[in-house]
Amino acid sequence: MERGKPCDIQPAARYDAVMFGTVAPTPYDLRFSLFGIPVRVHPFFWLVTFLAARGRHDAKLMLCWVVCVFVSILVHELGHALTAQYFGWPPHIVLHQFGGYASYQPTWGHSTAKQILISFAGPGIGFALYFLSTGIERLLDHQEVHLTILARVAFSDLEWINLWWGLVNLLPVYPLDGGQICRAAASHWRSADGVDISLKLSFVTAIGVAFAAFKYTGDWYVTLMFGYIAVLNYQELQGARRW
Repeated sequence: MERGKPCDIQPAARYDAVMFGTVAPTPYDLRFSLFGIPVRVHPFFWLVTFLAARGRHDAKLMLCWVVCVFVSILVHELGHALTAQYFGWPPHIVLHQFGGYASYQPTWGHSTAKQILISFAGPGIGFALYFLSTGIERLLDHQEVHLTILARVAFSDLEWINLWWGLVNLLPVYPLDGGQICRAAASHWRSADGVDISLKLSFVTAIGVAFAAFKYTGDWYVTLMFGYIAVLNYQELQGARRW
């Protein structure tokens, strides 16, 4: 997000999901363009994604995970960015250690409906990739095409990432996509206290997810991430009340 509040969403910009601020460019960034949209990949993206594959001891399987995460997050951000581009708002994409974000600068015609559509487009295109991967895998199985273990793992990774990460992203937790949607809708219908309502819901949900992750799965990454989000939500809620 732009410098200022780490989870603030301005009327003139939209920032995505699992991240907590903009990331400064480095000389080691990977840069390219897709569909006319600039993309920048911070080196920490590769490091954190590689560390997330710590349970795999085979180098090929670890590389498979890194590639699948890269493709999935890039496709997710493209969903946001292409939708913003369709509305005439030039976007750009950054992938970094917390996932990634897409940003755009609406110059005209901004509305709550368009903002919600852009927010949903990321998980939506991820679900499409899930069904595409599942369909291709089943078609190959039906035609009795022999798939290597690596290919099976790649299909499994793509399906798991795009289904489950997409569902988590739609939780009403700010700044995830579901939280963006919740805030936009609440602010539209309750201009006086919509943000306050969405932050309360986000805070409670984030605490619940962090507790469930700690108690039932022992996933420290999810626990810390949602715990941190809950703290950010609480701080923003307290800041809003001081006004």
